[in-house]
Amino acid sequence: MVKNVLNKLTVNLDDTNVREKLYEHLTALLKRQEGISLRPIVALCIGSDRYTGDALGPLVGTYLEENTECNVYGTLEHPIHAGNFVEALNIITHRHHHPLIIAIDACLGKSHEIGNIEIWQGGLAAGIAVGNRLPTVGDISIIGVVNAQSQIGYLDLQSTSLAKVMKLSKAIGEAIADTMNVLVMESIPACTQSVAK
Repeated sequence: MVKNVLNKLTVNLDDTNVREKLYEHLTALLKRQEGISLRPIVALCIGSDRYTGDALGPLVGTYLEENTECNVYGTLEHPIHAGNFVEALNIITHRHHHPLIIAIDACLGKSHEIGNIEIWQGGLAAGIAVGNRLPTVGDISIIGVVNAQSQIGYLDLQSTSLAKVMKLSKAIGEAIADTMNVLVMESIPACTQSVAK
């Protein structure tokens, strides 16, 4: 799932300051990005609503679409999954000049890691837990550990608690929205800059 990880933060849903910690870390990572004042930020929310555990990305994307001015790709209505992933990347690079991509995805881990949210500088390779090999994507990556991994990834995603996925998506969505609002106030283009479609 992970490639070229730098400055990684792991925080659990049970942490009372989860939203603040995610916000502070994401803001710091974004401000370190080269050309942040010129690059449009794109939230790429990976997953599908066909499996409960895999709905994390689209839930975050839907939250961001409703609560920010973000360039969002991947919502419950228009998910980004293995079948259209490469096409979505092509659309993003066509529409946005040198985008800064925040990749968001669900993850399977060990049982004691369920409820963890990890955020780091660098990309992620989506779909590995269920046998898909998709291109590594993201300047910054955020994952939520939705369930423990066994031999059959799809069943693990299917048997995931919806309550856990909703809590993870809310924490991630709120932290990203908080960060985007601050960046807009500081006159960093954040989500608002793109080329003509």
